[in-house]
Amino acid sequence: MDISQRAVLSVFLGMIAASGAARLYDKAGQPFWHAFIPGLNLVALMRIVGRPETHALWVLVPGINLYFLAKWMVELAQSFGKHHWIDHVLVVAFNAFYVLNLGLDYNEEYQGPVYDKQAGTALA
Repeated sequence: MDISQRAVLSVFLGMIAASGAARLYDKAGQPFWHAFIPGLNLVALMRIVGRPETHALWVLVPGINLYFLAKWMVELAQSFGKHHWIDHVLVVAFNAFYVLNLGLDYNEEYQGPVYDKQAGTALA
């Protein structure tokens, strides 16, 4: 596979992932186009899980950002009613596919933010 074929495949897979994320944001009451703008997509994610928007800045800290990205993905799954440990493992291990499934599945509904802003913890 040469470089042009890889580029086309990457763009195609990126479009699929972006469409799933856009649908997910739409389900959660955020404008769908926020999924396509870097930085703004993290701010919208913070709104979906109920965190303060400034928590998106943690992605700029090397090393710690991986912890927070995993934590936010688990909170995203919980916002859609996925509270079982296997769902948490799947959303961290297969992030793009899990978000695509949450966004495109008609049976998945947004249940509200899970992060308690007063206590600073995720609700179970």
